[in-house]
Amino acid sequence: MKKTLYLILAAIFLSSSVKAQINKILKQGNVFQKDFKTTIPFTYINGWIIIEVEIQNKTYNFLLDTGSSNLITNEFAQELNLNPLGTEDIKDINKKSNSTKYTRINNIKIKDIDFQKTIAAIVDLNAITEIKCTKIDGIIGSNLMRKAVWDFDFKNQLITITSDEKKLHLPSKTISSKLYIGTAGIPSVTININGQKILNNTVDFGNSGSNLLRADYFKKQIKNKKIKQIVKGYGKNFGAFGRSDIEEFHHIIIDEMRIGNHTIKNLFATVNKESGNNLGLDFFKNYRVILNWKTKKIKLIEKDIAGNDSFISYGFSTLYEKKGIYVNSIIESSNASKLIKNGDKILQIENQNYINITEEKYCEIFENILDLKNDFLEIKVERNGKKLDFKILKTKLL
Repeated sequence: MKKTLYLILAAIFLSSSVKAQINKILKQGNVFQKDFKTTIPFTYINGWIIIEVEIQNKTYNFLLDTGSSNLITNEFAQELNLNPLGTEDIKDINKKSNSTKYTRINNIKIKDIDFQKTIAAIVDLNAITEIKCTKIDGIIGSNLMRKAVWDFDFKNQLITITSDEKKLHLPSKTISSKLYIGTAGIPSVTININGQKILNNTVDFGNSGSNLLRADYFKKQIKNKKIKQIVKGYGKNFGAFGRSDIEEFHHIIIDEMRIGNHTIKNLFATVNKESGNNLGLDFFKNYRVILNWKTKKIKLIEKDIAGNDSFISYGFSTLYEKKGIYVNSIIESSNASKLIKNGDKILQIENQNYINITEEKYCEIFENILDLKNDFLEIKVERNGKKLDFKILKTKLL
């Protein structure tokens, strides 16, 4: 199934009752150089973009996320002895509240570019196993990124950062759309889905999985019979401050989406109860992407054809807690829905034993635990003290 880990990072600051004050604070910072251009490599870890940064003459790994503000782990803040500037009560995407400290980092160097006096929230990211598995020290978010122009070459895993878009030598024809800049500099675009204008679609490189469509737009599309391919499921969402209760979600195929003057056919997306509209890396990896906060423009250069998606799956996903792997979400129309249940403890998949699995071992395998080519998946689960064996068929659900 498509990963849903983007939900961990979304909406960190957007629910604060003092949004205007936070937005002002997060605009702080500058770049020491006035005229600059540099290119850096990046790697993918668990689907996320990871870059190296230098802070206080030491190299650290940070996740790059346009859909978030800067965040650092508790451990990193303690290592650098960073003093909090203040504290705000904020909510995550599941509307769970938490009192969160924020601080100022005097210098973050990305290769030879010196980003100065940027603001970051101090968050217990390592409390979330799937984040802890990436072994990052923090997140570079849009409140830092907005100080430069960023050019993403996903095919070659390179990022060019510059003070002036003219230094990039772009082709004469690009797909262009207006950027709307929100709290913490988080960018969004207006798109058109099946003839309906959809506002505030976050450009979210922290979303390593499928695109999101907000529930009210989804209901309107269903009412107007615009969405024909749809499956329903139930599972827990990941949030910055914990997991939600089991909730309903939908996977869909969007017949037609337009961004700027560019049209994409048959695009996979997910609808969750609390989620907003969101375009993630599954979409943007098909393009070279230039983000320019100053001109408020996003430019796309097509490398592969986006869309033409299908959804072939065993019909369930997993999560790790209490030294075990458990069934999380299940698709209603799948073969799995007739056999396993939310909360079943997974003891074995094929020949791999997962009884009392350590967090370290889970980190080694969690991204690929269901990435099997078999038409059938053999699974052993424990439910109410009983051990049960099943064969689950992989099927085309969309």
